[in-house]
Amino acid sequence: MSASRHRLIFIPAGAFIYGPEVVYERHAGTRPLRPRQTLWLPAFSIQAYPVTYAEWKAFLDATGYPWQGRWWAIRRRGWRRWWRHFAPVDTYPSDMANYPIVDVSQTDALAYAAWLSREHGLAYTLPTEEQWEKAARGTDGRTYPWGEAPPRPELMHLRPIHTLGFDYLLYNLLRKPQVERARSGWYWRIGTPVPVGSIPENRSPYGCLDMAGNVWEWTLSPYHPDDPRFHVVKGGSWGYSPHHTACYVRSACSITIPSAVYRAQGTGFRLVCNDPHPPPPPLP
Repeated sequence: MSASRHRLIFIPAGAFIYGPEVVYERHAGTRPLRPRQTLWLPAFSIQAYPVTYAEWKAFLDATGYPWQGRWWAIRRRGWRRWWRHFAPVDTYPSDMANYPIVDVSQTDALAYAAWLSREHGLAYTLPTEEQWEKAARGTDGRTYPWGEAPPRPELMHLRPIHTLGFDYLLYNLLRKPQVERARSGWYWRIGTPVPVGSIPENRSPYGCLDMAGNVWEWTLSPYHPDDPRFHVVKGGSWGYSPHHTACYVRSACSITIPSAVYRAQGTGFRLVCNDPHPPPPPLP
């Protein structure tokens, strides 16, 4: 399934069920967790997909932005793919064009938003965690974008943890997933992301894709209001336990490396536009 470049999904103003917030790691850095509640948000639009490799390369080519991250690619041949299937490479991997971009800091994501704002004449930015959650789960308080069925049923009895151990490794080596509604739960040495939109079930009530698993997505929301250096990421990733894909889970990539410079092979982003009725962006 090919992504429509910069496609926006309109999220109408209104109430939705938010939470209850759950944190599985980095408890020391988070603020008090909020219970399940009804919140109201004004209208906004959000990108249907996370930003892809191809879109990120177009930004770099157009601006000369001094990105300090690395390109990552899937090793498809050779013994080394069994040591690290998803690995850094020296040049842009064209076969990854439709994968979600990774290894981007929050600063990088906001630089992309500023460029796209100039290109389209719209005000793009990162979503707040509340905007992200409404776009991901709709108004009815569902656990995952598609409903209540777990993303990978055979893994849900394992530990909800961000550093997957040999129990996850053995499951993925010896047992094919029964179903994979979201790319998650893969031990980092043998796992990879997937192209955006390649799991049709992973669709929110509004039509947003890939909001569970694949890659974590940056938000504007601070992990704790008293420390502006660290920010919430949402959605889980291919290398975290499937428990993290629940829409109400909040995490921070790190509480030791500030969001402005933190980059990893499991973190990407998508943008919002807070104009309630933005014109359609130009076609590529």
